[in-house]
Amino acid sequence: MRPTFTQPEMDVYICPRTGAPLRADGEGLTSGGEAPTYEVRRGIPILLIDEPLDEENTGRLDRLNETAVRVGWREALDEMFEDEYSLRYVTDPSRLKILDLLELTKDDVALDFGASLGTFTVEMAKRARHVHAIDISPGQAEFTAERCRQEGAANVTSACGGDQCRLPYADGTFDAVFFNLVFEWCVWRSAAEDYEAGQRRVLSEILRVLKPGGRLLLSTKNRYALHYLKGGPDEHMGNMRFGNALPRFLTRRAWRDRLGRGRALAGLLHSHDGLSAILQEEGFKPPRSFWAAPEMRFPRHYVPTDAASIREARRRPGFFEGQSRIYRLVMPRIPASLVKHFTPGLTFVAVKPG
Repeated sequence: MRPTFTQPEMDVYICPRTGAPLRADGEGLTSGGEAPTYEVRRGIPILLIDEPLDEENTGRLDRLNETAVRVGWREALDEMFEDEYSLRYVTDPSRLKILDLLELTKDDVALDFGASLGTFTVEMAKRARHVHAIDISPGQAEFTAERCRQEGAANVTSACGGDQCRLPYADGTFDAVFFNLVFEWCVWRSAAEDYEAGQRRVLSEILRVLKPGGRLLLSTKNRYALHYLKGGPDEHMGNMRFGNALPRFLTRRAWRDRLGRGRALAGLLHSHDGLSAILQEEGFKPPRSFWAAPEMRFPRHYVPTDAASIREARRRPGFFEGQSRIYRLVMPRIPASLVKHFTPGLTFVAVKPG
């Protein structure tokens, strides 16, 4: 059984090119006239500006979706992932703790932006009135829809879109947006574009689709994480040592050099204060920030980053400040007031005024 697509769900969509409302037209969605028609594929609206990438894993995702329909979503993931870490990353319920920060209620309409394989979508559906899940990959959007169907999450609508840092949703649609470990990567398809300009645009798009008083939960990597400061490889810059921790003029030069050799820089990271400033410059209220401990992928705690809260957390029995050796050694020695500048990741809750 495939997910269905109904008129009330269509009403939230706009053309990502023009901003005009979309309506059903045969097998797709269009705003009329000479405007483009967007395909609805197996119940999933494909609202991309660019053509879907012909990635090596397209066939892999097709097989994943076929297996999910035939034997179940979890069995399909077991078959797809050969290493335990990757499987845990998309199935471990401990990762859902971050959603507590979004404070979803049964009155909320929420967006899971960059839903991937639906790791957080089902849990969001349990907490909210309705959830829209969007991912840039058609195959991943289809899997999320099937995973939600099998889990009984009938209040989820899945779509493919979000490329060029533009959202295909009407103004003021959402009470909350969940944007987890996507911000740093969101411009990678447009290698010629200024990365910060693209990231700023995606934040302005999130602000646009939020209702007044709506919340954004943004989690991303930290430019000055200890791993990068000690010279560790940065996966966002072709595994270059130090990577984003270097001064911007050096990262831009390295970026240009790698583009010339066919190796595009994939992601731009920011410091705690730098990203806080960008959020406010794009129209959000001053955000609250949190420290994901011991590390951001599998956190046990989310600690507010004010010094008093960090001191209190450090007094708790069994509180670990990091998974890797460098974090276990160094983090406990960093003054509480400075911890937020060196954590592996940055987690912000920002509110739209109104």
